Amino acid sequence: MLLLIFHITMFSPSYSSNQRPVVDKIEPPNWWVGMKWNRLQLMIYGQDLTDVSVSFQTDKLSAHVVNTNSSYAFVEVEISPSLSAANYPLDIIASGQSITVDYPILEREVGERRHQGFGVEDVVYLITPDRFANGDSSNDRVEGVMDDFDRLDPSKRQGGDLRGVIDHLPYLQDLGVTAIWLNPVLENNGDNSYHGYAATDLYRIDPRLGSNSDYKALVDQAHDFEIKVIFDHVSNHIGIRHPWVQDLPTENWLNGSPENHHNDKHYLLSITDPYADPNTENLLRSFWFVDAMPDLNQQDPFLANYLIQNTLWWIEYTGIDGIREDTYPYADQAFLARWAEAILNEYPNFNIVGEIWATSSAYIAMFQQESQLARDFETNLPCVMDFPLSQAFRQYLEGEGSLQGVYGVLAQDFLYSDPKNLLTFFDNHDMARGIFIAKGNSSKIKQVMTMLLTIRGIPQLLYGTEINMMGGQSHIELRSNFPGGFPGDERDAFTKTGRTGEENEIFVHLRKLLHLRKKHRVLTSGKMIHYPPTFDNDIYKYLRVGYDQNILVLVNGYSEKRWVDLSELSHWSNQENQFVDLMTEEILHLDFTEGLWVNGWDTLILLQNP
Repeated sequence: MLLLIFHITMFSPSYSSNQRPVVDKIEPPNWWVGMKWNRLQLMIYGQDLTDVSVSFQTDKLSAHVVNTNSSYAFVEVEISPSLSAANYPLDIIASGQSITVDYPILEREVGERRHQGFGVEDVVYLITPDRFANGDSSNDRVEGVMDDFDRLDPSKRQGGDLRGVIDHLPYLQDLGVTAIWLNPVLENNGDNSYHGYAATDLYRIDPRLGSNSDYKALVDQAHDFEIKVIFDHVSNHIGIRHPWVQDLPTENWLNGSPENHHNDKHYLLSITDPYADPNTENLLRSFWFVDAMPDLNQQDPFLANYLIQNTLWWIEYTGIDGIREDTYPYADQAFLARWAEAILNEYPNFNIVGEIWATSSAYIAMFQQESQLARDFETNLPCVMDFPLSQAFRQYLEGEGSLQGVYGVLAQDFLYSDPKNLLTFFDNHDMARGIFIAKGNSSKIKQVMTMLLTIRGIPQLLYGTEINMMGGQSHIELRSNFPGGFPGDERDAFTKTGRTGEENEIFVHLRKLLHLRKKHRVLTSGKMIHYPPTFDNDIYKYLRVGYDQNILVLVNGYSEKRWVDLSELSHWSNQENQFVDLMTEEILHLDFTEGLWVNGWDTLILLQNP
């Protein structure tokens, strides 16, 4: 974090008895020359800040106070396009006395690997940092933040950190993932906050994970390994121990108060339901998930600017490539449209994915930008999380659904303005792992992995999926520690010798799939053509076509071997009908007028030789 330098100047003796104002910090702590966002809102924290006036000691920076109380002053700063990078003295005057702060305006970093965005060419690996790997045991306990480190209690912090992720970047590159999404890494100075979704300082990496510079180093080194980084961002709420909660910057900063708020009844469909009572939308927007997570009111203009600038600051400071926005429907939609617009205006190659936890494709599609579906709110969100597909995968794994469910979700892709720009998954940090709900059935997990990595969208895998980490039903159990990531672990599953035979089998399978996806562009960007499974024949057949390649995928939804009829694909045949099984490299000669046998709960990925 950049330091602000304070110079104290006393005015005339007639004011000597007045209380001198105190400035504790300013956010954002710096800005950059050449940013399109050049009308900056400074938030000054301190004491005795009423009746404040401000001015920079240069005519290329104009500044004036737009709102103030005894603890906070909001200052609007206009940055001239011709301004050079430097520390610029800002005079803050109150009660006849002045404090001068050197405010840094920096040069922007440049580089091809900064702000790349993420897309269909990528596979995202989701990490809960506290549970992945401990690379620096010196920050397991840190003075000034709550000490909830206890390796014997899985509900407490386990010691995973940013250095642990950095140390395993070679492992992730070898596995074949191309992007990492870390659960929020900002300071969470509170109870049971290892997950990161209860921030207490929006400009500080949690010191139990590392420092701001450590996070920037993670991004830089990930880029060296050709791995992108996605920042998990939360506009909707903060942690109860955030200093704002006890001393609000404005009277409308929160929806409700710790003593008076609602966290029971809310209606997710209210913002798209044409018949909804308008008050139900307010209930959704002001809903507190738990008492320990105060809900932010993005309709407050000062908070809205704060959140936009905070996001831009992290993007510019670190060079990250994308954002996953938490609890998207719960925040004010007009604000989110402005927030996304500001990001994409500054970083045109960027991608933002919104968490919209619903199982209706139509509902989710309404949040994607350029949607033609009727709605009464604007959106600039490029990417959405495909919860409907996740539900179909999970029902299949549980034995409660069939491959018809997967087909049925994909057949509704006409609802999306850009069906390729969907984040696809079968589990994540909030839901029981796929292998757990499949009751240990690795064959079905392999099938769902194969479908995930060979259909449209941007696949996301939860850490530990490559070794079939079982987890459990609860959040604590499913977010278990990666074996070998922590001092004293009995084995190291990051290595072949540290994995069991079953773990190596699933690891090898997934790694091969990931590298096939990299090698064959048709699997990421080719046209998809699929054929519906029938009620009496749960076999899913689909093609990826393009780039002078045809790849046929066959999925058997039965536990026993089944004959697969290929006659409806006969017009795709050629004279030789020679295929390569991409997983086994076996050469096959198929007669499309007949078919072939596929083993129970098996999947074939067949490349047609031209």
